[in-house]
Amino acid sequence: MARPTRVGAGIVTVLGGSVFGAMAVFTAVAAVATRSGTAEAQQHGGSSDGGLPAYIVAAGQGLVTPPDVEDVEHMCALLTSCPGLPFPPSMQMVSVPGCVQLMMNQLTSPDAVKFSLTVRECGLRANSCGELRTCTMRGAATDVCDDRGKNGPAGRCDDEGRAINCSHEKVVGVRDCPRGGEQCVVRDGQASCVLGPCSSENKEGAAWACSASGMRVLQCDHGKLESLDCAAMGLRCTVSDGHAGCSTTTQSCTGTSKHCDGNVSVGCMHGHEVRVDCGAAGLTCNSGPGAVAVGACVDPPPSSPGEKCDPKDPPRCDGASIKYCFAGRKRSYF
Repeated sequence: MARPTRVGAGIVTVLGGSVFGAMAVFTAVAAVATRSGTAEAQQHGGSSDGGLPAYIVAAGQGLVTPPDVEDVEHMCALLTSCPGLPFPPSMQMVSVPGCVQLMMNQLTSPDAVKFSLTVRECGLRANSCGELRTCTMRGAATDVCDDRGKNGPAGRCDDEGRAINCSHEKVVGVRDCPRGGEQCVVRDGQASCVLGPCSSENKEGAAWACSASGMRVLQCDHGKLESLDCAAMGLRCTVSDGHAGCSTTTQSCTGTSKHCDGNVSVGCMHGHEVRVDCGAAGLTCNSGPGAVAVGACVDPPPSSPGEKCDPKDPPRCDGASIKYCFAGRKRSYF
């Protein structure tokens, strides 16, 4: 059965189908996207500062501007309903409300600076199933898994160097290795992207470490150099508490506590300060009676008693709309 989905000021029809688990989708999408090169981000987003997407420039400065919940609802409607997306079938678990809760918590936290590029550049920008599918496929052919993986997982490198993973003739993962300066390899039936053979600086079994350029996090795995491209997210590789990871280049900090600077939540991510602009999403920083936490921000209580709800209330259908409770406030999405 078809249901309408809001797209800006318009309405499009999204075919109903299996429901993606929001947490699982985020995990898979992050693994697929965050190692891709900066060129990939440039291809899909609005640009600023020499062609880089504005959110990547902001991330490098330790700034997070959360999306409106309406935009996240639209993205989750597509993620949970569009057929043919390159995610494993095992991830089809949860509902639109669960997806909204997870994504809003992630995108309003300091960790949002390293959040999945696929979510930010495909999920939040797509206006239809076709747009979302095209973006997440990264240029790979839709029939790339025909006659592949009939009885289980099967990875391959396509002619353009993409790492394609198939299962039961369906695409369950796509990474565009060349855009991140990497090469596609297939090991134990799984396709992945690597920088090349390991070096004397990055030996088998060693912990993740920063590259000499400070742009990547590196680790040797089965003789191949796995990498996480921090520069693709506008970040750099730093070491915090003995662990290498991507971070901003802002003022150093420790711990997980936060403080408010007006309506901006100031927190710490991998040893560096990150500022989350709560007000941009209609949220606040300073908590008060009845406020509900949303990431590093809070949603103040509704002004009208009729808008209040119990987060434990299950979502329900009302004609073409989904009625549910988010942050103690009644929501309706159609």
